[in-house]
Amino acid sequence: MSVLMAWWEEDLSENEPVVTSDNFWELIGYTEKEFGNRRSEWLTIMSLEDQAKLKEATKHEVWEIDFRLPQKDGTSIWLRETGRRLQTESGQPEKVSAVVKNVTIEKKSLERMEARERESAKIGREILELCPVAMALFQIKAEGIKLLNINKAGIKLWKFTSYQDAAENAIRVVNESIPAYQPNGTKSTPFPERLATVMKEGSIEFKTFLNIKGKEMNMKVHIKKIELPDKALAIVYMLPE
Repeated sequence: MSVLMAWWEEDLSENEPVVTSDNFWELIGYTEKEFGNRRSEWLTIMSLEDQAKLKEATKHEVWEIDFRLPQKDGTSIWLRETGRRLQTESGQPEKVSAVVKNVTIEKKSLERMEARERESAKIGREILELCPVAMALFQIKAEGIKLLNINKAGIKLWKFTSYQDAAENAIRVVNESIPAYQPNGTKSTPFPERLATVMKEGSIEFKTFLNIKGKEMNMKVHIKKIELPDKALAIVYMLPE
């Protein structure tokens, strides 16, 4: 479809039929005879979900909304309607007009991108689960640290009974596993301080002695910062020695 934008206008006060730009019907894929010359008639071929969205949007004085419009060949196109409702002094609707743009290519591109992101996330989760090294992902916020994910090796290493147990108790268990002093007499570094260092330096690697629920072990730890537009994460790799 070569037409990407058109407009329509309906005078409600005079009960006039919809007036459209010359290319409007080509844009939407119907003739005026097929589609009707009243705005209310147009809604009937849309899904109930899109009908409800459009009716709700047009209650406002100004609106912009994306909706699907079924085509005669069984496919659908995406339209973005930017409209305005003019009212009389008494508050009654007088005239409604809108510009309509075909955004099907934009929507399909977005859908493909989201599908790739979902696939990448799925692969990432599978890699996390299959990795024999204990791994955990934390979100770093001003108000504290939150466990976002941990693989099976991590759950086993830290003796959690389930992912839910890990999500609720990970920070406490990790902090409790760090003794006040290491076997060589040096003072241990608390886990939050390690993460604060990672936030500044990007990554750290160290060896430490831990006591995980009664089991003593030496562990090699690598922590790496992941900087996202709206959040900061830290991925922790833990390998008993």
